[in-house]
Amino acid sequence: MTRFIFCTCFALCTLTVFAQEVNKPQIGSIAGIPADAIPSGRCAASRAGYFETTGKDKMTEAKLAKFVSSSLRDGYVLTIYPETKNGIFVNMECTAQQPSTASRYPAHP
Repeated sequence: MTRFIFCTCFALCTLTVFAQEVNKPQIGSIAGIPADAIPSGRCAASRAGYFETTGKDKMTEAKLAKFVSSSLRDGYVLTIYPETKNGIFVNMECTAQQPSTASRYPAHP
């Protein structure tokens, strides 16, 4: 009897595992922007930190939109993470950085 119950449970587990449908995420299409269409901006260095709220107020959409639009105009590529109690963490990568003079000119022989 114990063997029958074990075999039945094993068969049900096997059927359950193989009967599940696997839904893998797929990318439908990718659109790119030509490099010359992006303004160079006037940022000098990449930076990261919290875009904080004052007190216990929640971040308003207008305040966040103003910050995002001004940062994009300055030449930053933004990665914005979900809001926490400290605020919204933002990684700002500067695309307008000029290569350092050491890498632009070849070394003297």
